[in-house]
Amino acid sequence: MAAISSFNGLFFRVAMLFALAFFCFKNVNSILQNSYMAVFTQAMNLPALSMSQYSAQLGLFGILFLFAAVSDLIPLLERNQKYFNSVVPFRLFMFFTLAGLAYLWESNLYLHNNVVFTYCFIEVWVNFIVLGALREERNEQFKSSNQFSSQAIIVEESENNDEDSEVLTSVQEIEQIVEIMDE
Repeated sequence: MAAISSFNGLFFRVAMLFALAFFCFKNVNSILQNSYMAVFTQAMNLPALSMSQYSAQLGLFGILFLFAAVSDLIPLLERNQKYFNSVVPFRLFMFFTLAGLAYLWESNLYLHNNVVFTYCFIEVWVNFIVLGALREERNEQFKSSNQFSSQAIIVEESENNDEDSEVLTSVQEIEQIVEIMDE
C-alpha cells in the first residue's frame, strides 16, 4: 500500500490551490518573497518576479486558482476515480511540458520566471505522486477482483471433479483399479 493515497494527495492539491487563491487576494508577496522561493529561484538561475499587491491580474489568478480547486474538490468528494484516472496523466504531461518551457525558453520572460516554473514544478510533483497512488490503487482493485473470480473458478472446478469421480467403498474395488493400472 502506498504511503500517500490518491485521496490524500488530491486533497493536498485542492488545499494548495485554495491557499494560492487566498494569497492572491490577500498578499501575494508573502509567497513571492518566501525564503524557500528565493533559494529555489537562485538554485535554478531563474529571474525573480515581483508584483504589486494591488495588481489587477492577481484577482484573475485568484479566481482561476479557486475554480481549479473547486473543479477537483467536487469529483474528489464523489470519489470519482474514472475522472482522476483520465485527468491526472494529462495534467502531469501538460505541467511537465510547461515547466520545461519555463526553464529552457530564456528569451520569453512571461514563462521564464520563478513563479511559473515553481508552480509547474510543484504541480508535476503532486500529480506524479497522485498518479502513482492511483495506479497502485487500480492494481490492488484488479488483484482483488481477479482473486475472487479465480477462487470462484477453483470452487467450480472442484465441484465438477467431485461429481465426476467415483467414490470407492470397498477394498476389492481399490484392488481392481490397482491391477488395471499395473497392466
